[in-house]
Amino acid sequence: MIRSALLSLVLCVACAGTARAQTACAAMTGFTAPDVRITAAAPAADPVPLCKVEGVIGAEIRFAVWLPDTWNGKFVMGGQGGFAGAVDSQAIGYRGLQHGYAVAGTDTGHTADGIDGRWALGHPERVVNYAHAAIHRVTATAKTIVAARYGRPAGKAYFTGCSNGGRQALIEAQRYPDDFDAILAGAPAQDWRGLIATFLTITRAVYPDPARTSTPTLSIADQQAIRAAVLAACDKADGLADGVMTDPSTCRFDPKRLACSVENQDGCLSPAEIAAVEAITKGPQLDGKPYFVGFPFGGEADPAGWGGWLVGPGGAGAARPTLAYAFGLDFARYFVAQNPTWSYTDFDLRRFTADMKDLQPLLSPLDPDLSAFRRQGGKLLLYHGWSDAALSPFMTTRYVDAVIEPSETRAQVVRALRVGWDC
Repeated sequence: MIRSALLSLVLCVACAGTARAQTACAAMTGFTAPDVRITAAAPAADPVPLCKVEGVIGAEIRFAVWLPDTWNGKFVMGGQGGFAGAVDSQAIGYRGLQHGYAVAGTDTGHTADGIDGRWALGHPERVVNYAHAAIHRVTATAKTIVAARYGRPAGKAYFTGCSNGGRQALIEAQRYPDDFDAILAGAPAQDWRGLIATFLTITRAVYPDPARTSTPTLSIADQQAIRAAVLAACDKADGLADGVMTDPSTCRFDPKRLACSVENQDGCLSPAEIAAVEAITKGPQLDGKPYFVGFPFGGEADPAGWGGWLVGPGGAGAARPTLAYAFGLDFARYFVAQNPTWSYTDFDLRRFTADMKDLQPLLSPLDPDLSAFRRQGGKLLLYHGWSDAALSPFMTTRYVDAVIEPSETRAQVVRALRVGWDC
């Protein structure tokens, strides 16, 4: 119910329709703009009667604009998850079309599976498009297409995105503050140097031998034991023993409590298994100090949590046993090292910091100064789930702490994160 109310606040308006005559859908193939080529314009009936306009900006930024016959007078651009690579709009998943919005999406300038980073090898212009240029250019083009279809510009423009889409949302607020009136940023993949360092640190602890990825350091029984011990230690902190930690940031569980007294077996933790847990919860360390945030406890025995993202268990002959493994390795190989044979056994945090010198400011919207967006009346709403095992919620709380006075921040952030959303 809370989620419905929030989405209604961001997306829902009464669909008043459009009194003015609309340009015929087929005629939208004649739309022209600098460096834009329309490839198709055709009516569709799903999920509502609409005109779908498709095109290409520049050499290879593909996009689509969905234009409902009953238009509410507003526009929403949706983000893309992962490494993108297919024309998509997360605004469609938020039922933007059903609420009468004109909706746009893009592939950010390349074609690939969402967890495949090979497209970046030898193509710095694609990385720039993925980082920020494609969303901005498609937004400008889509607004013009909306005006051409309906005979007037959109009264308001919004952006909504989660994960990489959340990163796109923050980068829009920081780099292009005039693009949108309001922005919804969910679980933003904000700090690429930190999150890739985290993925690789965890992967090396969970799969120390890249040639043996069928058996992770932490078994399912180990994950279940950790989950039970964490709840026993921290569940009652919110005053109710219900299997849910309201605020996992207050949990101070030490995995050494589960250390095996004799030989290693399922349900107790060996030194290597304790090190794997600490790689997750403490994050990467450099010279004995935190390099990046870790993950809060929660989701340890969830196949969609620690299991799918961080620790497996993979399968026989699994080449990409976790999503952290897949994203971390592909980013390091194809964005950073530009070497398809690079191995995480060669990963060094100090060298990685230097290697990310140019990519970090390009991809990571870390600037806490949102004054330009605020001056033009922009509204920014962030959310992040406490049990997110893909992107640490501490990355989001850290950013909010940098934007707002620390004395005001913590209570506001905790209230927002208690809902427990992810993408």
